[in-house]
Amino acid sequence: MTNLSLAIAVFTLTLFTSCNLPNEEKQIQVIDELPKLESNTIVVTQIDSSKFIIDSTTKLMWMKEDFSLLKGRFLNDWKEIFEFRDEINIKTYGGFSDWKTPTIKQYRTINKNKSDRKKYQENFSFLDSTFVWGNGPYAFWSQTTPNKHTASYISFIEGFATSGNREKQFSSKHRSYKGVELGMSVRLVREL
Repeated sequence: MTNLSLAIAVFTLTLFTSCNLPNEEKQIQVIDELPKLESNTIVVTQIDSSKFIIDSTTKLMWMKEDFSLLKGRFLNDWKEIFEFRDEINIKTYGGFSDWKTPTIKQYRTINKNKSDRKKYQENFSFLDSTFVWGNGPYAFWSQTTPNKHTASYISFIEGFATSGNREKQFSSKHRSYKGVELGMSVRLVREL
């Protein structure tokens, strides 16, 4: 069993065993849809551990697949990350309905240096398309907003985090792809 499988198994076991309702009869149901429930009923949805990666150091759970892989396209603008988050939570992606749009600080926990970016490429799934910058999205939007016109994003290719207009992003730095629309995505996170 790999460390990741073990972490997921431990997490899943903890999730199922830590459901306590004081002084009440307990009922545990595994369900696919949310019916009307009595106040003493605990709902546990099906957990699909192939859909997430757990960072045991930070206690963060990341979606293994990002927006671009699930939708087959890049984001149109920054606002779309919140629509995607809401859609994922309604669908209880991986068995959870509390996914959040990450902050730059949270993204940094899996993108501090070249070694982190190499591990990221090995462990996370991304759109299998080749662009001028390489495979997958160029950068990922965050919920971090320095002001009302900009939002922050982070590159898992080059490692930088910066802020820009909340619309589509275009390269202005690299001669080889100056003016090219950059593929923006988002990878949701949840706290354990």
